[in-house]
Parts: sequence; structure tokens; C-alpha cells
Amino acid sequence: MGSNIEMGRLLDVLGNETRRRILLMLTKRPYFVSELSQELKVGQKAVLEHLKILEEAGLIEGRVEKIPRGRPRKYYEIKRGFRLEVLLTPHLFGTEMYEPGKPKRAGEYEHAKALIKAQEPIEVKMKEISNFLMEIEDKIQEYLKMKAELEEVRLLMESYLDNLMRRLAQESEEEFERVWREIEKTLPDDILKEVKRIRKEIYRL
Repeated sequence: MGSNIEMGRLLDVLGNETRRRILLMLTKRPYFVSELSQELKVGQKAVLEHLKILEEAGLIEGRVEKIPRGRPRKYYEIKRGFRLEVLLTPHLFGTEMYEPGKPKRAGEYEHAKALIKAQEPIEVKMKEISNFLMEIEDKIQEYLKMKAELEEVRLLMESYLDNLMRRLAQESEEEFERVWREIEKTLPDDILKEVKRIRKEIYRL
């Protein structure tokens, strides 16, 4: 953990509900003392005392931020690179304190959270996690293969569109401009740049 704090002291630090709430808030973003006080509905003096305890335990760190007007303010954040895992018994383990940000696709994420928080014999839990990791790896490989195939299709269509617009530009400027107006707002950025380049090259626009 990068800190020499004893287990008993760590449990004392985390045994306080307000300090646990502060830690959970700081996993989302850095906070100033006044913000923590307002959201927790706890006086700033008490909040400062809790922050001091958490900082001394090596769980958080404070940083001074300069503002355009007024004195610099200090904000607090989770110590960089910090990760807390709690072993409950020789056979059961879980975590309540580490909550990474949620990805956009929540299916696998929710499954992973359930595995992390499950309280089962460690050998059972490790087997379930290993099986889940193999499933994730299979899905990653499947997505990579699909990505490669889609990129080939994209290159094919981009090449076709490029040739089509170039031929149209050479045959009729009026027709090219009509089609250009129709599709200008619907083209992907990289295709749009290429068509603009063709237009500039042929008509010097």
C-alpha cells in the first residue's frame, strides 16, 4: 500500500463512517474542504480533522490550487496509485472500498463486481474469476477479429467512394456540386477531408 500504517490503525481509520464517506466521494473527483463539508453536512473543522487522519494514513493527499482571485485553496484526492484490498478470513475475501469508474457497457462490469464482492471459499472464487477472465479474453479476441474485418470493409467503401466522386468531378462540375451538397453533412470526417481534397484539386476551390 506504500504506507507503514499498522493493520489495527488502518481499521480504526476506516471504522469511522464519515471518513469512509469522504473516501468514497474522493474516488469520484477531488474535493475542497468546503465542498466536503457542504455535501456531508459536517462542520469544516471536523472535516479537516478527518482529512488529516486519512492523509497521515497514506490514503489521500492534498494539493494546493491557485485561483485567479483570493488565496490558493487546497483540495484532496485519493493518493495516486493507491488500491485497498481487505482480506476477511483465510477462506473468504472481498472489498467494499475500491470502486473503479463504470464503463459504458455495464454487463461484464456488473458480473466482475459480483465476483469481487462474493464471499465464497477462496479456491471457488479464484476458479470463477479465472473462468470469467477466459471468457473476457475470448470476447476481446472476437471483437478484434470483427474490428479487422470491419476495417477492411471500410477501406473498400472509402476507396469506392473516392473513385466515384473523382469520376463524377471529372465528368460534371454541376452534378458533383449537387451530390456534394447532399452528402456533405453525412460523410465521416476522414472521407469528408478526402472529398474536399478532390474538389480542391479538380476545381481549385
